[in-house]
Amino acid sequence: MAVKLSRLVRRTERGATPLTVPELSLVLKSSQPPERVLSRALSSVASLLRLWRVQCLDLTDFWIQGHSLITLLCHQGPLSLRLNSDTLQQLTVVVYEAQDKDLTQWFLEKVGGDLTSCRLDWEVLLSLLQHSTHNITVDLRKNRLLEKNISDLLPFLGRVTLKRFSSSFVKSSIRQIYDSRASDCVSSLLRSSDHWINLNSRELDRVDCTALCFTLQHSHQVKVNLLWTSIPPGEIESILPLLDRVSQLSVDRRLLLSFLQCCAASQVQQGAPPPQTAVWLLRSLHYRLDFSCSSSVDLSAQDQEKALCLTTDHCRAISSVLKQNQHSTQLVQNQVQLILRDCEVEDRALRELLPILHIVKLSPSKALLLQLLDLVCEGIEEGLLRHTESLCRALDGELDLSETRLDQKACGSLALVLEHSEGLSELDLSHCQLTDHHLQPLITHLHKVQVLDLSHNDITDALTDRILQLVSTNTSIHTVRLFNNRIQDRRPFLTDKRFDIW
Repeated sequence: MAVKLSRLVRRTERGATPLTVPELSLVLKSSQPPERVLSRALSSVASLLRLWRVQCLDLTDFWIQGHSLITLLCHQGPLSLRLNSDTLQQLTVVVYEAQDKDLTQWFLEKVGGDLTSCRLDWEVLLSLLQHSTHNITVDLRKNRLLEKNISDLLPFLGRVTLKRFSSSFVKSSIRQIYDSRASDCVSSLLRSSDHWINLNSRELDRVDCTALCFTLQHSHQVKVNLLWTSIPPGEIESILPLLDRVSQLSVDRRLLLSFLQCCAASQVQQGAPPPQTAVWLLRSLHYRLDFSCSSSVDLSAQDQEKALCLTTDHCRAISSVLKQNQHSTQLVQNQVQLILRDCEVEDRALRELLPILHIVKLSPSKALLLQLLDLVCEGIEEGLLRHTESLCRALDGELDLSETRLDQKACGSLALVLEHSEGLSELDLSHCQLTDHHLQPLITHLHKVQVLDLSHNDITDALTDRILQLVSTNTSIHTVRLFNNRIQDRRPFLTDKRFDIW
């Protein structure tokens, strides 16, 4: 087909302005044509390229021996080649063995420097870099570079984009850069890594930490991954002042505690500390203190299923960092999210968090939420009503105790909180095994809830009149879900569309 098309173009278009073709695909009847047929087809395509301006030539449908493509590489013009991975792999080796600068440059230009599908020996990669000026993209998962190769790669980092490189490679790279004091290589490394310093699951010694600090000193708006990274005692203090250069910090919950405790201790030691260090830490965490298991799923660890036990010292450090900086512009504009799911906290430790409830958005576990309700009620008895409103505000007006068995004490605490608060936008008490008896202390204060979910409980007809009266006299109530209870006569509820019952 290519032969016929080439002859046709020669006859009809001789002397005419060349036609521009965005993309040309070579499709043969067989996916593995004889070499003679393929050679003729490629020769015809080469002739066609002299007559047409083809921007992209797609040869992905079949495997081609590398030496058969040399003619196409030498084509003068803005041509890009699209090859299947096996063809590209062999062509790369052919170009390497030729050791020709022009051929290497043409090859990389034609394939756009994208060698991510190739498995390259270190000698091949180094030769391609030395014999061309074109950028190259490689997949480090397929190309295991040894630590000894990194020092030779450093001068070319500005032209290499590294895909899927490991944290061990990053650790060795920043160590090599630090050892040679090659600060100009930092920007090249970060550019090739999409501005990530990934030290995930690495065990750092003191020199590694110094190398990290050296890298940060010569960085700007860099992202740092320290998930499950081991850092020696005393080294976090060196990292903290450099967080102003970090746009995103990823840490597991145990390392997060270490950063917060170090930050709090620094504030105490300095007496009147510059608040910027803590603010930089919170900003790099995107104002999110996440102590849930979702931030700590380490498949190599055996104890990750255990709940994190927050001590009084832990909670005091969290509270100290937030209180000391609550009036900073960044914290005024960005509310800190405190995620305490999958955590166990003793009452004494939890009390340390009460004074900061008004400045955080709280996401607790349901067990922890019950603890907070009890603690806040103790505060009410002591005249500390501010904690009640702070808790409701921290929960963003939504209190979810669904699928939590509530006893009479818990219902009493919830009633007391509702009594001394401005109200809730939503209260979810579904699947709580609530009976009429449980609901007695609550019903007087449920007018402060806009959306009330009482579904899947054991409420009976005995409370029908009180519930109807509650809703009819309070227009602030938008929805009351009562389905799947033990209410036999549903007719009284059908006249008010705010009831959801069937």
